[in-house]
Amino acid sequence: MGVGEIITWMSSNIFVALLILTGILILLVIIVYLIKYLIDNAPYAYVNARVRSMESRLLDDHKLNELIEAGSLVEVVGLLEDTDYGKYISTTSKDVYSVEKSLDMHLAHIYKTLAEISPDRSKKILELFEKRYDVKNIKTILRAKYAGLDGESIFKILIPLGRIPENKLRELCEAKTVEEVVNGLEGTEYGKILSENLSIYEESGNLIPLELALDRYILEGLWKVVGIEGTNEDIFKEFIGRMIDIENLKIILRCKGERVSSEVILNYLLGVGYELPPWKLKELAEAESMEGVVSSLEGTEYSNIISGCLEEYEKCKSAYVFERALDNYLVEIGKKLSLRQPFGVGPIIGFITSKEMEVKKLKVIIKGKMEGLSPRDIRELITT
Repeated sequence: MGVGEIITWMSSNIFVALLILTGILILLVIIVYLIKYLIDNAPYAYVNARVRSMESRLLDDHKLNELIEAGSLVEVVGLLEDTDYGKYISTTSKDVYSVEKSLDMHLAHIYKTLAEISPDRSKKILELFEKRYDVKNIKTILRAKYAGLDGESIFKILIPLGRIPENKLRELCEAKTVEEVVNGLEGTEYGKILSENLSIYEESGNLIPLELALDRYILEGLWKVVGIEGTNEDIFKEFIGRMIDIENLKIILRCKGERVSSEVILNYLLGVGYELPPWKLKELAEAESMEGVVSSLEGTEYSNIISGCLEEYEKCKSAYVFERALDNYLVEIGKKLSLRQPFGVGPIIGFITSKEMEVKKLKVIIKGKMEGLSPRDIRELITT
């Protein structure tokens, strides 16, 4: 064998060796990726099986049509008897508040169950969702005190499933004034938040600053928790981030419709955002008109959603048209994220967005029946 042949032989073997080595490295990368994927998602196997079971019991279009066509609230309650809402709704329920409370009780149980069965990495996030029922109860008590309702009447409309003990809720219901409710929460995580905004309420006589402070506390807490590293948590980060953007947009659009000043709007907004950072929120709050808000949103995910509702808004002058479109968008985001991580946290996100939307639709149907709206009007209100 000549020198040239030896060099050719060695080059050929080196090439083959490099090829084999590259193949092994690629294989190792794939194996490591699969192992990491399995480690990340294995804890979700049980919770996702439960979620898919609950998801299969969501109301389908046929059932929703039956509810829309029902002749009365009593008939609606009867139709819900054989669904997951059945055990929460009394067949003797005749008023909107008791039926709505039953729907909220069901939803609160859903969050409680998901928090209990989820892996630790998602548990903190779901527990914060559960705390929204604390906030809902506090808001109810504040509004009821503002309206002068008695303690027993207030307690009946609360949802005793959050983190505030039932005896504490009863104690707060017996407070005489809004200030006494705030003082009664001293020592809890909500006491400091409300105390810091109490003077604004006392000056304006408006409960909105107190209510928005509570909403900010929960959403900013969620944003802080999802700031941790990790694939599954990153998906939650996008979901929570979009949710915060949407809450900020709802505040801006509602306030613009009511001609609230930009200074006041900025006080109401959350100090964080996903696609809408603080400087963009300031720009939106300072827009001269609703058209100005739409123009400022150009280039964002929300531009087409809001501009598509502008014509309907001009006819009815209600920010509800924007809110409905934004809520529907969040459901779509939930569905997309559920597909991105089908064996991880995705199904949880997809399910809770669908469930929240289902409860909203049921509340619209129930209110529509009480107000004597036609099935056609109700259908238009909940059309996605």
